[in-house]
Amino acid sequence: MINHDELSKENISDTLLDLFKTFAKQDRKNRDYGVDEPLFHSEIYTLNEIREHEGIHITALAERCGVTKGAISQVLKKLEQKGLVIKEKDVRNQSRLILKVTAKGEIAYARHLEYQNQFKEKVVQVLKDAPDDKVRMIKDFLIQLEQQLDD
Repeated sequence: MINHDELSKENISDTLLDLFKTFAKQDRKNRDYGVDEPLFHSEIYTLNEIREHEGIHITALAERCGVTKGAISQVLKKLEQKGLVIKEKDVRNQSRLILKVTAKGEIAYARHLEYQNQFKEKVVQVLKDAPDDKVRMIKDFLIQLEQQLDD
């Protein structure tokens, strides 16, 4: 028999908050991405944005990451020191710098994709026996919750 207290909306909220705390703890960890030194979440996230938007300039990168130009410049300095990204003059606008991922940065990017795939596999494993209508309900719930959090 199902205990109705376990299914309360507040209990689901508490479970989600615990999940968010676990994610936050994981995010704060630095991780080995196969480039001889660990990277923090902000660094790999920034590297990922640069790689997926090759040739992006600093202002646009700051906007995509939702941070100030000063904050993005600090992360970029660390990524440059680690040999993961380079800045080049924009041939179309000499006063602007564009960002590119180095060969070493490509290694970190590929390892980051591997970590993301491992997470996807964990989700698939947890949901492997769930019927399609339940999976759809969970997805709809998560989408709606994300929209609520973005407001």
